[in-house]
Amino acid sequence: MTIEFDGQNNKLGTTTANSVTIKTNDTDALTVDSSQRIGIGTSSPASKLDVSGEIRTSDDVRFTSGARHKFIGGGSGNNLELGTYSSSNTVRNIGLVIDSAGNVGIGTNSPATGLHLSGSGKGVAIGTNGEGVGFGYDSNGWNNAIYGNGTTNFIGIQTNGSEAMRIGSSGNILIAKSSSSFGTAGVELNVGNAKYNQFTRSGGGLVDFNRLSDDGEIIAFWQDSTREGTISISGTTTSYNGFTGTHWSRLSDNSKPTILKGTILESIDEMMDWYQVQFDITKTDDEGNETTITKKESYELGNGESVGDVITYTYEGTDYQATIIKEGDVKHTKSKISDTVDAKNVYGVFMDWDNDDDTVNDMYVAQTGTFVVRINGSETVSKGDLIQSNGDGTGKVQADDLLRASTVAKVLSTTKIETYEDGSYIVPCSLHC
Repeated sequence: MTIEFDGQNNKLGTTTANSVTIKTNDTDALTVDSSQRIGIGTSSPASKLDVSGEIRTSDDVRFTSGARHKFIGGGSGNNLELGTYSSSNTVRNIGLVIDSAGNVGIGTNSPATGLHLSGSGKGVAIGTNGEGVGFGYDSNGWNNAIYGNGTTNFIGIQTNGSEAMRIGSSGNILIAKSSSSFGTAGVELNVGNAKYNQFTRSGGGLVDFNRLSDDGEIIAFWQDSTREGTISISGTTTSYNGFTGTHWSRLSDNSKPTILKGTILESIDEMMDWYQVQFDITKTDDEGNETTITKKESYELGNGESVGDVITYTYEGTDYQATIIKEGDVKHTKSKISDTVDAKNVYGVFMDWDNDDDTVNDMYVAQTGTFVVRINGSETVSKGDLIQSNGDGTGKVQADDLLRASTVAKVLSTTKIETYEDGSYIVPCSLHC
């Protein structure tokens, strides 16, 4: 190999296809191979510049493409920065920053969270909000954000610094409140059967239903995917379709015997009595703020208990000191199976037991609208017949067509919907109790 030095042109190199290597301490430090590839720390460069080890400068490492200079370098506070210089190679345009805490900023030099994305106006962040993953961090903090809470397992949506909506781990949704309480204004949507959907506000109407283009159905009611009834509008008239008006009642001894559907009932001189326990619950929200609400739960009086007693009541696994109170009902009476012929105090006909409340044995009593009435097996009815009590829970045909105090119903059809073992049967009627 021949190495030549051209002093006139200040050139050092070879005239043959060989590499030039500079050694220090008998180790290859820099190599230029026959393809003009430069190796620093390597004698076999694989690219135009192949550096084995780190490249360090006083500020950054730059890469040039056209008039623009790209750089990777250190910024303030030991940040690692990636960006470009202006065409004059003087103004740094930082595109990405990794700070000393490991936060990554895109479009911002000061990332406030794990990954901070910033554009024009308010910024956007994807990072942690103390307890979960969040979207929406801006220069004022988590004012408008979607965030997760790993402690209590919910996703929250926050606007203007306050939580606006929460989705719980079971899919339940809270709107305009952060705790499940019927006494707190807001909306609660529940997918399970343990609680109703709840709409609460301090004043004014709760729900508006507005059909714009024409008359027709407003609400449809279904059970087990079968359409059972509707509320519809025609002009200025609201119709409750499939309507049967019912009231609460109960037998005097709170028993729950088998009562056949359509059985005629009489009212008795004993008012319905419902009791509750009232107690305070203190809840703490995610910011540590405490709110005390008053809770009321249905309750059946125990032996020796009376209104005003303070008892220990367990609610959702926690014991509370609760006061027994009486509900303020003034219109529902207890009843009995009709045992008086032509009884004037007919209360209605038995529909079903209230199986949603297991503290007392309340029943649904149909009183207005259309339903079925149980007719004595010895009676033959015709459409339009008026029905009175036969004195044994069944009905009989009224002797005249005058609407009387003892009139229970008018027969709409002679179709026997069901015939019972004792020969009595039920037919469709309009109720007049």
